[in-house]
Amino acid sequence: MNNTIKLLLIFITTQTLFGCSATRYISSIFHEEVVYIYTSTSYPDQLKDSKSKKLRQRTLILGPYMPNISGGGGAFGGRNHAYVGPMEGKEIVALWRMPTKQKILHYYVRSEPDKGIIRASREGHYSYNVGVAFGPMRVFKEGLTENQFKNSQIAGYTAYGNPLYYRWGDWDKLYYVTGIFTGRELQKIPRKFHEIQGIAITAEQYDKLYERCHGGWKTVRCFMDESFPNLTPEQLAYIQSRKHPDDDYRLSGQHPIPERRINRYN
Repeated sequence: MNNTIKLLLIFITTQTLFGCSATRYISSIFHEEVVYIYTSTSYPDQLKDSKSKKLRQRTLILGPYMPNISGGGGAFGGRNHAYVGPMEGKEIVALWRMPTKQKILHYYVRSEPDKGIIRASREGHYSYNVGVAFGPMRVFKEGLTENQFKNSQIAGYTAYGNPLYYRWGDWDKLYYVTGIFTGRELQKIPRKFHEIQGIAITAEQYDKLYERCHGGWKTVRCFMDESFPNLTPEQLAYIQSRKHPDDDYRLSGQHPIPERRINRYN
């Protein structure tokens, strides 16, 4: 028996003894098995009380998958999500509604055709990490590059009144980074984020889009098209610039309804 087979048997035995499924870990050698998604949202005067909880919504599409993400807000926090198959080049869609003291914000983001997920190396790990900021993110000062810090704002103080958290990012952009890291490292180690330009939308437009994304068709129809009400010239131009070759097919009703996925890591 060669060394490779011996090592594989030892690996399977070890995982089984620790209460893990050997099959799951064998498959993870060849496929992305688990993706841990960290998210952040930090607008000035953002409401975080229990009364505004139902107003805080964030929806994210990574290729054919829609991870269950809370309305949340603040620093990078997250959870595991099952993800079978490579992410590289897949479509990204996001929409979020965030209440502030002044008004309720609504934003929509979609990646351009052929400009999907840019994925860093998995470095041999069975799990993978994605950091996503819906609009501005909240991090520590040491988590910002020099240029990011120049364009940041103080977002929180210590008990002694010293700056602790900083807010960085444009209100209408989605930021993401992939690789191997923790939520703490996202906040404390400077890094370059990929950016996707988004656009502000109305409450009426948001409600129609949210219903599309969370109905039976989910990821298939989760995007805006020319049928949305009261589109401004800027919104129409944005939608047309993000149109994918299969959009008409996805809206036609001929596309198969996606299978219901249960995240066993919740």
